[in-house]
Amino acid sequence: MSSLLSERFRGFYPVVVDIETGGFHHQTDAILELAAVPLTINSEGELCPTTTLHYHIEPFEGSRITPEALAFTGINPDSEL
Repeated sequence: MSSLLSERFRGFYPVVVDIETGGFHHQTDAILELAAVPLTINSEGELCPTTTLHYHIEPFEGSRITPEALAFTGINPDSEL
């Protein structure tokens, strides 16, 4: 399986990344959560997710978090995850 993975991705390890923010403006809005799911490949050549890595990120000082973004994501930036 390892050779299938390296052949399909030219030696790069495939990872799906998801990022949740406090809005749409990259210069002012906070990053709230980050998740990454490494992928493996089965004997049929299908991609399969492995362990999900998930991180709650403390917003930078002065960052903006819109109520609309929190309603959409359901994230509570004050929770201790």
